[in-house]
Amino acid sequence: MNTNEMHQQAPGRVWFFIGGIFSLLLGTLAIAIPCVTTVVIAKMVGYISLASGLVLVATGLFGKARNHRLLDIATGVLRVVLGMIFIGNLVKTIAVLTLMLAAMFAVEGLFGIMLAFKLRGKNPAWGWVLFNSLGALVLGMMLFARFPSDAPWAIGMLFGINSLFLGMSLVMYGLGLKQAREA
Repeated sequence: MNTNEMHQQAPGRVWFFIGGIFSLLLGTLAIAIPCVTTVVIAKMVGYISLASGLVLVATGLFGKARNHRLLDIATGVLRVVLGMIFIGNLVKTIAVLTLMLAAMFAVEGLFGIMLAFKLRGKNPAWGWVLFNSLGALVLGMMLFARFPSDAPWAIGMLFGINSLFLGMSLVMYGLGLKQAREA
């Protein structure tokens, strides 16, 4: 690797490292207050759905594009209604989100395992990517197995644990870029 390639890679390494540290801090906070984290995540999903729905309705009503005006309005109304349901019924929202999180962790774990083996021999941090991916897969399976009894705290706790795995993986990946042949 020549000097120019090393200088181009340095900013990327810094961003992986910064992202990793942020993820580690966020994960620690989520683990410290898992029930609060669960409620915050559920409310955020509701408010984001509501806000994006209002934007879509406004786009449909006042936008210049005529071909998909009704589709924008219908999608926007759906998001507004779902947002109000999510905000108004946190227990059901948490249950739905728990199942979605379990599925996300499981799929993330499977895809990450494939990525890790693709990086094998190309980046010395491939083992950390594999470690993160196996952790995500195990968390997803645990969440499915204990549903719904663990739903009130599980989203916050598992989000925190997954953030710790991701943070460590990003830090180690960024540090490994210096020695990597291909990223």
